Amino acid sequence: MPTLRMPSRRVSTVLGVACGALATGLVATGIAAAHDADDTVAAVPRAAISTTPGQTSTLPGVSFKLTWKPTDASALTALDRLVADKRTAMKAVSLRDVAADGTDVRRLTYKSGCSKTAQTAVAALNAKVKVGAWCPDFRTGKNDEGSANWIPQGVATSRTSRLDGLALSWYHVKDPKAKSPVTDMARLTVGKRPEVSKTGGYHSVQLAVPTRDASGKIVAKDVSVDLGHATGGMSAQGVAEAPQHAGGLSIVGNYAYLPDTAAGLRVYDLRRTYKVTPGGGLGVGSDGRFHAHGEHYVLFETGRYQFDRTANGSCPAWDVKPSAQNKQLCFSTVSYDPTFTTPSLVTTEYKLAGGMSSNRPIRVVRWPLASNGTLAASGGVVTSKAVYGTVTPNVQGVATYYKAGQGVSVYYSVSGGGATRPGRIISDRAGRDPYTLPGVIGGESFAFDPYSGGDRIWGVTEHAGKRMVYWAYRKSLQPKGDR
Repeated sequence: MPTLRMPSRRVSTVLGVACGALATGLVATGIAAAHDADDTVAAVPRAAISTTPGQTSTLPGVSFKLTWKPTDASALTALDRLVADKRTAMKAVSLRDVAADGTDVRRLTYKSGCSKTAQTAVAALNAKVKVGAWCPDFRTGKNDEGSANWIPQGVATSRTSRLDGLALSWYHVKDPKAKSPVTDMARLTVGKRPEVSKTGGYHSVQLAVPTRDASGKIVAKDVSVDLGHATGGMSAQGVAEAPQHAGGLSIVGNYAYLPDTAAGLRVYDLRRTYKVTPGGGLGVGSDGRFHAHGEHYVLFETGRYQFDRTANGSCPAWDVKPSAQNKQLCFSTVSYDPTFTTPSLVTTEYKLAGGMSSNRPIRVVRWPLASNGTLAASGGVVTSKAVYGTVTPNVQGVATYYKAGQGVSVYYSVSGGGATRPGRIISDRAGRDPYTLPGVIGGESFAFDPYSGGDRIWGVTEHAGKRMVYWAYRKSLQPKGDR
């Protein structure tokens, strides 16, 4: 991730390996849990918030709320009319269709076929545990591995009828050599889940927001993410001074979720994915067809879960503590946990060491999901299911796992080694001390992937030339006595 000075809005792309200017490690922390009479789960906290990196405790009495704001219905109606107009050549498809498309496919190359430089991104972790890893396309004209413009950040897995595969989120830097580079759009990359020792493939899906002009016609806008007051050295971004950032991605049923750093979560209904004609710009071109910056696919935003910054304060600078444990929440990354008693989205915050303390830790927030894949709301308002705290600087990604009788384990991707040294993996669960492993260089977000052959944690690295999407077995990130 690049150094971030001004908070602003950003988007992520699917199928990316997200890395930061600092190397990211993995931290797994755990919180023991007990069932209440009404079958809610109350985490049992440690006696106090420790300043030991990776150690995590429940924050009793702390909760947060999000309010649902749907995309303008008239803009979506206008989009439907546009799709119905055969001249635009827009065709509704599923992400499964995107992953299965054999035309103009970008390659995911297994680690042994990647450059020696790319392999160094996962070498430290690979020396300790089994790692599956692939580098994105490095061919001329499709060089996602070395691009200075497109930076991977988020990773998500899905095993549903909508997508049985892998997705990454990316943000785009307009002019990487500029004194203050501007992030002007975002995309997803989507493909089938790659197999060990084999070449995989993926397609790019442009992200867009449907709006209307003064005449009522639809206008498609590129996606950006609001960073609020989050300023300072954000070592995990890939481009220095990038004013926008897309830090994570989750796919649940028909919906994709991306964090909006100061504002909450953005939602993309996957049924709003369309195949379009490659061409310049975003919108209907002079040929009457819809184009999406040269890509074959576009996905539209359908709503947002918004954090009330007026009442609760905006995400502060990365080196500034929040005013209270229940104020100024940031949404730096997101992942999906299907194992909890109530399946959930989990968000956390990126902070530098100066932006946290034992009584002002970073917050890991669990947001309950409804059975249809939306967040569980009452009157349009979502209330957090649990809030945990940890004094762990440079958290880039988070994943959680729940087991009855054992509680919650939390896995953090933590940066700290720049573009040359790996970060860490810290595993912690109530009842034992944190456990540390070397991580990857430039690591970003995490995704939990429940799998009969062994649960996996997926991650992505971001530095140009050292981009890898990778997985490790979840249990291998914990001490041998806790597997």
